[in-house]
Amino acid sequence: MAVSESLTLPDQLRSMPQSVDPDTGSILFRHPTLQGILDLLVEGDGYIMEFIGPTLLCLDIVEPEALGRLLAEPIKQQLPVGLGP
Repeated sequence: MAVSESLTLPDQLRSMPQSVDPDTGSILFRHPTLQGILDLLVEGDGYIMEFIGPTLLCLDIVEPEALGRLLAEPIKQQLPVGLGP
């Protein structure tokens, strides 16, 4: 299943299986079928995002509060997909 380039990051995340570590609260989203060499790795305070083109391969949220920081950070302008309206 290829993810459309027009999908925003939240749209892509909705279609991805997630794993939650009950002890640490960390959350892992991983594309179920996509494999290959990364085009972009974005490391932030509490999260790591991996992209192949505009498609999210993996989002590892080590600290649950990190997602809020991601949405507020200037780094979002450098992502190959939009974060939504």
